[in-house]
Order: sequence, then C-alpha cells, then structure tokens
Amino acid sequence: MFNKITQYFWKLENKIAFYPTLIAIAGIVFALLMVFAEQMGVSKYLQKVLPVLVINDIETARNILTSLITGLISILVFSFSMVMIILNRASSNFSPRLLPGLVSNKNHQSILGIHLASIFYCLITLISIEPTSKGYQMPGFSVLIAIALMTVSLAAFIYFIHSISQSIQVEHILKSIFTRAKKRLERLIAYDKKNKVFMEQLSAFKNADEWYEYYTHDFGYIQTYKVTKLLSLIDSVNTLIKVLPSKNTFLFKGLPIFKSEEKLDDETAQQFINQFVIDSTESMEDNYDLAFQLITEIAIKAMSPGINDPGTASTCIDYLTELLSLRMEKADQMLIGSDEKVKIQIHIRPFAELLYNILAPFRAYCSHDIIIVRKLLRMCEYLLQQKCINASYKNTVKQQAQHIIKDAQNKLINSEDIKQIEQLKDSFN
Repeated sequence: MFNKITQYFWKLENKIAFYPTLIAIAGIVFALLMVFAEQMGVSKYLQKVLPVLVINDIETARNILTSLITGLISILVFSFSMVMIILNRASSNFSPRLLPGLVSNKNHQSILGIHLASIFYCLITLISIEPTSKGYQMPGFSVLIAIALMTVSLAAFIYFIHSISQSIQVEHILKSIFTRAKKRLERLIAYDKKNKVFMEQLSAFKNADEWYEYYTHDFGYIQTYKVTKLLSLIDSVNTLIKVLPSKNTFLFKGLPIFKSEEKLDDETAQQFINQFVIDSTESMEDNYDLAFQLITEIAIKAMSPGINDPGTASTCIDYLTELLSLRMEKADQMLIGSDEKVKIQIHIRPFAELLYNILAPFRAYCSHDIIIVRKLLRMCEYLLQQKCINASYKNTVKQQAQHIIKDAQNKLINSEDIKQIEQLKDSFN
C-alpha cells in the first residue's frame, strides 16, 4: 500500500496542475488564518501601534479588493492565452513531444499558482467583511496584505513574460535538453568509473536467458526504478535480477518486465514490480535517450519544406556531437549492486542502435543537402578522434559515415557537391 501511495504522489508531482493547485491551497489557508487573526483583533491593535499599515474605510477596502480581483483575473487569463500560443508555436515549429517539457516548467506553474492564490485570498478577504453590532468588521491589515500580494503577482507576471518568451527560442530549448542529458550522462559515467568491480562480475548474468520471467498488468512508459528498494528485496530473497526494458520504453501487457535468477512467489514478484514507476508519458529527467530523440526531431522538422531552416539543423548536430562523444565513454551495460557485489543488470540502448536511430532520419530527409551532409561527416570525424570505452563504437561510427556518403551520392546531382563528398570519403575507409 505504501509503495502505491508513493508511486501515486510521484506521478501527481509531474502533472501540470500540481504546483498551481498546491500554491492556491496555500493561499486559501493563509486567507483563512488572516480571517481568524482579524477576529482576534489584529487590525485594531495595529491601528493603535502603526495606523499607517491599516485601511480603516469600508468602501475604500471593498473598492481595492474588487479592483485587485478583476486585475488578477485579467492577468491570469492573459498568462493562460500566452501559454496556449507558445505551445501551439512549439508544436508546429519544433516537435509536439516538447510540449510536456514546456508545460511542466515548475517556474511557470508556480507563477500561475501565485495568481490563483492571490485571487482566492482577495475573495476570502472581501467575503469576510461582515456587519457587526457596531457596523462592519474591518479587515484593514488583510487588505494591506492583499495589495502586497498584487505587487508580488505583478512582479511574477513580468518575470513570466520574460521567461515564456525565452522558452520558445530554439537555442534555449536545445540548450535545456542538452544540459539535462549531459548531466545525466556524466553521472552515469562517474558511477561506472566508481564501481568498476561490477563490470568484472558481468558473467553472473550469462545464463539470464534461462531465468524466471515476471510480468506486469500495467502498460505505459517506464519512468524510473526504485533502486534502493530493489536492492533490499534482492537481499531478502538472495537472487539476481535483470531488468529487460530500458527507461522510457513503452511496456505492453504480456511482455516480461524483469527476470530473476531464483523463482519468486506471487507476493514477492509483485513487490518487485511495484518498484517500477510506469506512466502514460515519457520523462527526460532520468533518461538521456529521449534527449537524443528530441534534438533529432527538432533538426528533421527544421529541414522540412515548410520551415527550411538548415541553421537550426546544424546547431542540433553540434549538440548531438557533444552528447555522442560523452556516450562513447559509457558502456553498453548498466550494472547496479551493493557491498561490491553486482545484483541488478538494467538494459540500456546500445551505442550502435542509438547512433543508427539518430542518423537514419538525417539520411532519409537531409541527404540532398550538402551542408548538412558535410556537417554529419564532420561529426563522425570528430567522434573517431574521441576516447571511447569500447573499440566497436568507432567501427559503428565508420559504418554510419559510409551510409551517409552512399545516400548522399545517390541524391546529389551537382558535380561540385559530389566532389566535396569524395574528398571526405577516404577518412572512413
């Protein structure tokens, strides 16, 4: 039950409305606390001590609160309209798969939450002005706080305009994707270097084809694994497991999710399955593969006849080059353990498959463009000069370069363009 609850909240945190709702609830709670404070006489006390902080006219207070509510709703509507325009532009110009990353920006969500919290606070404060035996209960100090919240909302709105206008620029999008993927790769490379002893125990999984398979009734994308809990369960039953699908792989019903060296009872197997977070959307936080896919899609979309932006495609290739050079330092195995003993093997996409998935769309849609073809071949040249953990990686790069040359020769017509390709051809023979 606890695992299901934690998994539910993990998914909830990644939903679009989580942060605005949370901040709005905080605003409502704060407004109710201020109503209670007004009933305890906070405004009367401040009227005696610091009268400048208290608004003591009923009509003025009502007019201020009404104006603030109207203004905040207008700001909220305008912000929402801007978000819709930005998302429509990102979807048409770049890739629809970028939308989850744009709408899940926690800063933008928090700003919308601030607007909602301010509106609810002003509404509750306005409603709290009730008649009493001596006239009306005057929440003067609460009105002053409402004005301060409006100031905060205006400052947040100015930041929102600046941030949302930057977030749609392709340079900003590419840099954001690249930075997250680079950090993830660097962490994985550092982990492999720190735990070289695990690679020496790879033979423990040589008979994994004969192990027991276990299935899940859920379907969707595998977001992440709860490694600590998995290691604890492995120790409790004294087994080894091999995770079959890689992160962000769509898991279909009826396909095995992991294999175990020892046979597990149904209850224990379900405990293992509960440690896999499965959702209907893809996440890039713990998966660098998706970064390669997104950057590739942006480049291909930029080369479409409707957009025709080879400059953006060239920039995408630069980012891909840097990420691929990092990926060449990462082994095609992901091994996890504790106490210097390997216990989990996680499937990751091999370098050869990753490079093929990147370059195949370029070969299909960009082989007619000599500038992009040269850029891709320069990328391959650069990768061949980098250090790598596996010599087969460079053979893969040479093979893909030869495929690029072959497709370009079939599609290019101009003799000068073909000559340019021939000059680069010898580097990959």
